[in-house]
Amino acid sequence: MFKFISTYRLQISIVVAILGLFLLLFQSHSEQGSSRIQMAIQTVTYPFQASVQSAVSNIKNLWNSYILLIDVKEENNRLKQQLLDMEEKLSEHIENSVQFRRLRDQMLFARKNPLEKIYSEIIGESSDNTHNIRFINRGSNQKVQRNYIVIRKEGLVGRIHSVSPFQSSVQLMIDHRNRVPALIQRNRVRGLIYGTQAGIEMRQINQHAKIKIGDRVISSGLGGLYPKGILIGWVSEIRHQQHELFKTAILESAVDFNSIEEVFVIIPSKSDSEAAVE
Repeated sequence: MFKFISTYRLQISIVVAILGLFLLLFQSHSEQGSSRIQMAIQTVTYPFQASVQSAVSNIKNLWNSYILLIDVKEENNRLKQQLLDMEEKLSEHIENSVQFRRLRDQMLFARKNPLEKIYSEIIGESSDNTHNIRFINRGSNQKVQRNYIVIRKEGLVGRIHSVSPFQSSVQLMIDHRNRVPALIQRNRVRGLIYGTQAGIEMRQINQHAKIKIGDRVISSGLGGLYPKGILIGWVSEIRHQQHELFKTAILESAVDFNSIEEVFVIIPSKSDSEAAVE
């Protein structure tokens, strides 16, 4: 026993001292009512508690931030989808508005003009580069026939080139095979409209004729195919050489052939048909 105590007296002394210290701390209290052991434990554990609290707080903040980011991302995706839906609806509204105004103008023109007409939509165009042809969704079943005239509110478009039961082809004014008798509305100077693929020209104008930039050009009615008085375009340039017998006027077409979507096919009256035959 003594040998054991002698051998481990240092360790035993430390243990006894610690136990005594704990007993002393448990029995004594500070003026504020807190035991010294509690104060010691709090002093020793404070850094650890502070670190743990800080770590927990950081983790909590990160988690809240993550949850918030997820919510923000979902909200952004929802707002983006709503924006896309609104843009689609706006585009549809604009298209409907543009189409409504365009159709309204054409229908008002159809009501005011006494000629019998068939409303038609452009459904296609020729695939080659040598002919300017458009296809419409009206044919012989709707009384359309070859050489019927095609117009718009703006002016002359062309003529029916070929007909099938449910659709027809329209030869535009700018087709190089097209010929239309015309005149200058201001002074009745006559000429012949030629298609040039890129536009239209009024040729065979008398070299002494007084024409000027801006003159309106209309169909003359000669030949019986095109009714008289349909607007074709305006003079934008005049070409004439001293040795030539005729002048040529480059025209700005009244119809934008690149953007037409609807046209009217004119149904000629019996008197017009008889006149054309004669």
